[in-house]
Amino acid sequence: MTPTTLTRTAPAAPTDRSDLVHDIRLRTAASTGNPTQGVPQLLAHIEMLEQRLAAAEAVFPGITELAPGEPVELTIYRAEYEHGQLPLGLYTNRDAARAHGEDLRTREGLPTGAILTWIPDFGDDEAVEELAVFYPGEDDETQEDSSTGYLVTPLTLTAAHVPEVDA
Repeated sequence: MTPTTLTRTAPAAPTDRSDLVHDIRLRTAASTGNPTQGVPQLLAHIEMLEQRLAAAEAVFPGITELAPGEPVELTIYRAEYEHGQLPLGLYTNRDAARAHGEDLRTREGLPTGAILTWIPDFGDDEAVEELAVFYPGEDDETQEDSSTGYLVTPLTLTAAHVPEVDA
């Protein structure tokens, strides 16, 4: 009995972009077909991937620079009230966490001419920050309400436990 071999007489149109990439790889490996066939679709696919990478990088800076085998770390920001007693939300960037605290403090009411500012516990980029309110007082002296209780705390997330780090 002779085995039956199935061959395609005309290339079928791929159903999605991953099928297109697979089809081009097969044709290239077999040295068949027009090597430029599907290029416009591939360029559209590449553009879509670049947009997705840019969006991911905007949300999680450094995410597109990860390499296989390297430990993965990601910093998120927790908005909280009174030193972690009341978590308000988790955010991918410090500005969003700050906005949450500022919104809540503003809803409580602010003195006329008040200025909101964030004061870090220390000079590091990853310092815990507390929201402070400054406003004009009697005799044009600046008054401060530095114990608002609204904090932004950076948290580092890791994808895997690395025993050497604990040592």
